[in-house]
Amino acid sequence: MTTEGVDGKNPVYQERLWPSLGQWTFAYIMTISLGIAYGQAYGSDLGVIVAIVATLIVTVALVVNTPLIQIDELNFRVGRARLPLQFVGKIQKLDEQQSRRARSTDANSNAHFQLRGGIKNTIIVEVTDAQDPHPYWQVSTRKPDQLIDLLNQAIKN
Repeated sequence: MTTEGVDGKNPVYQERLWPSLGQWTFAYIMTISLGIAYGQAYGSDLGVIVAIVATLIVTVALVVNTPLIQIDELNFRVGRARLPLQFVGKIQKLDEQQSRRARSTDANSNAHFQLRGGIKNTIIVEVTDAQDPHPYWQVSTRKPDQLIDLLNQAIKN
Protein backbone atom coordinates (compact mmCIF):
# COMPACT_ATOMS: atom_id res chain seq x y z
CA MET A 1 0.00 0.00 0.00
CA THR A 2 1.41 3.39 -0.97
CA THR A 3 1.06 6.42 1.26
CA GLU A 4 2.14 8.94 -1.36
CA GLY A 5 0.10 12.13 -1.00
CA VAL A 6 -1.77 10.87 2.08
CA ASP A 7 -1.56 12.36 5.56
CA GLY A 8 -1.52 10.20 8.65
CA LYS A 9 -4.35 10.23 11.17
CA ASN A 10 -2.34 11.05 14.31
CA PRO A 11 -0.38 14.30 14.11
CA VAL A 12 2.25 14.60 16.84
CA TYR A 13 3.37 18.11 15.86
CA GLN A 14 1.68 21.03 14.14
CA GLU A 15 2.93 24.57 13.64
CA ARG A 16 1.48 27.30 11.47
CA LEU A 17 3.98 29.70 9.95
CA TRP A 18 1.83 32.79 10.49
CA PRO A 19 2.95 36.05 8.90
CA SER A 20 4.79 38.41 11.20
CA LEU A 21 3.16 41.48 12.72
CA GLY A 22 5.06 43.59 10.19
CA GLN A 23 3.61 41.62 7.26
CA TRP A 24 0.06 41.96 8.60
CA THR A 25 0.60 45.69 9.18
CA PHE A 26 1.98 46.21 5.67
CA ALA A 27 -0.94 44.31 4.11
CA TYR A 28 -3.50 46.39 5.99
CA ILE A 29 -1.78 49.68 5.23
CA MET A 30 -1.89 48.77 1.54
CA THR A 31 -5.61 47.88 1.60
CA ILE A 32 -6.48 51.07 3.48
CA SER A 33 -4.38 53.06 0.99
CA LEU A 34 -6.32 51.45 -1.84
CA GLY A 35 -9.57 52.49 -0.17
CA ILE A 36 -8.33 56.05 0.27
CA ALA A 37 -7.29 56.22 -3.39
CA TYR A 38 -10.69 54.98 -4.57
CA GLY A 39 -12.38 57.34 -2.11
CA GLN A 40 -10.53 60.32 -3.55
CA ALA A 41 -11.32 59.33 -7.12
CA TYR A 42 -14.89 58.02 -6.82
CA GLY A 43 -16.29 59.18 -3.49
CA SER A 44 -15.83 58.22 0.13
CA ASP A 45 -18.60 55.58 0.16
CA LEU A 46 -16.91 53.56 -2.57
CA GLY A 47 -13.53 54.10 -0.87
CA VAL A 48 -14.81 52.58 2.39
CA ILE A 49 -16.33 49.63 0.53
CA VAL A 50 -13.10 49.02 -1.42
CA ALA A 51 -11.01 49.22 1.78
CA ILE A 52 -13.26 46.74 3.61
CA VAL A 53 -13.47 44.27 0.71
CA ALA A 54 -9.72 44.47 0.01
CA THR A 55 -8.94 43.97 3.71
CA LEU A 56 -11.19 40.91 3.87
CA ILE A 57 -9.65 39.43 0.71
CA VAL A 58 -6.10 40.00 1.95
CA THR A 59 -6.93 38.54 5.38
CA VAL A 60 -8.42 35.40 3.85
CA ALA A 61 -5.49 35.08 1.43
CA LEU A 62 -2.92 35.37 4.22
CA VAL A 63 -4.73 32.83 6.41
CA VAL A 64 -5.35 30.32 3.59
CA ASN A 65 -1.77 30.55 2.35
CA THR A 66 -0.17 30.17 5.76
CA PRO A 67 1.81 26.92 5.56
CA LEU A 68 1.38 24.18 8.14
CA ILE A 69 4.27 22.09 9.42
CA GLN A 70 3.03 18.68 10.54
CA ILE A 71 4.51 15.41 11.66
CA ASP A 72 2.29 12.34 11.77
CA GLU A 73 2.88 8.59 11.67
CA LEU A 74 3.47 8.65 7.90
CA ASN A 75 4.96 11.97 6.82
CA PHE A 76 6.79 15.15 7.55
CA ARG A 77 4.57 17.71 5.87
CA VAL A 78 5.37 21.34 5.17
CA GLY A 79 2.69 23.26 3.32
CA ARG A 80 1.51 21.00 0.51
CA ALA A 81 4.77 19.05 0.31
CA ARG A 82 5.04 15.68 2.03
CA LEU A 83 8.15 13.71 2.82
CA PRO A 84 7.52 10.13 3.96
CA LEU A 85 9.30 9.56 7.27
CA GLN A 86 11.29 6.68 5.77
CA PHE A 87 13.12 9.24 3.59
CA VAL A 88 13.99 11.71 6.36
CA GLY A 89 17.75 11.79 6.83
CA LYS A 90 20.01 13.97 8.93
CA ILE A 91 18.34 16.99 10.56
CA GLN A 92 20.26 20.17 11.30
CA LYS A 93 19.22 23.27 13.28
CA LEU A 94 20.42 26.61 11.92
CA ASP A 95 20.57 29.92 13.76
CA GLU A 96 19.72 33.24 12.11
CA GLN A 97 23.10 33.76 10.44
CA GLN A 98 23.42 30.14 9.28
CA SER A 99 19.83 30.25 7.97
CA ARG A 100 20.54 33.36 5.93
CA ARG A 101 23.64 31.79 4.36
CA ALA A 102 21.88 28.47 3.72
CA ARG A 103 19.08 30.16 1.77
CA SER A 104 21.36 32.44 -0.23
CA THR A 105 25.06 31.87 -0.94
CA ASP A 106 25.17 28.25 0.27
CA ALA A 107 21.79 27.22 -1.16
CA ASN A 108 21.36 24.25 -3.45
CA SER A 109 19.07 25.29 -6.30
CA ASN A 110 17.32 21.90 -6.17
CA ALA A 111 16.44 22.13 -2.48
CA HIS A 112 12.86 22.56 -1.29
CA PHE A 113 12.41 25.80 0.64
CA GLN A 114 9.55 26.76 2.94
CA LEU A 115 10.74 30.03 4.39
CA ARG A 116 8.78 32.73 6.18
CA GLY A 117 10.09 36.24 6.69
CA GLY A 118 10.24 37.22 10.33
CA ILE A 119 11.12 33.70 11.49
CA LYS A 120 14.83 33.63 12.22
CA ASN A 121 15.51 29.92 12.75
CA THR A 122 15.35 27.18 10.16
CA ILE A 123 16.05 23.50 10.04
CA ILE A 124 17.51 21.49 7.19
CA VAL A 125 16.12 18.01 6.64
CA GLU A 126 18.12 15.72 4.38
CA VAL A 127 16.05 13.76 1.84
CA THR A 128 17.35 10.19 1.40
CA ASP A 129 14.99 9.15 -1.42
CA ALA A 130 17.15 8.64 -4.52
CA GLN A 131 14.12 9.38 -6.75
CA ASP A 132 13.44 12.76 -5.10
CA PRO A 133 15.01 15.71 -6.95
CA HIS A 134 15.37 17.67 -3.68
CA PRO A 135 18.54 16.87 -1.70
CA TYR A 136 17.13 18.60 1.38
CA TRP A 137 14.34 20.78 2.73
CA GLN A 138 15.02 24.07 4.49
CA VAL A 139 12.08 25.01 6.70
CA SER A 140 11.42 28.06 8.87
CA THR A 141 10.22 27.25 12.38
CA ARG A 142 9.62 29.12 15.59
CA LYS A 143 10.22 25.92 17.60
CA PRO A 144 13.30 24.26 16.04
CA ASP A 145 14.28 22.14 19.06
CA GLN A 146 10.78 20.72 19.54
CA LEU A 147 10.38 20.07 15.80
CA ILE A 148 13.73 18.26 15.59
CA ASP A 149 13.03 16.16 18.70
CA LEU A 150 9.58 15.07 17.50
CA LEU A 151 10.80 14.42 13.96
CA ASN A 152 13.62 12.23 15.30
CA GLN A 153 11.13 10.33 17.47
CA ALA A 154 8.75 9.86 14.52
CA ILE A 155 11.42 8.42 12.23
CA LYS A 156 12.49 5.92 14.91
CA ASN A 157 8.93 4.54 15.24
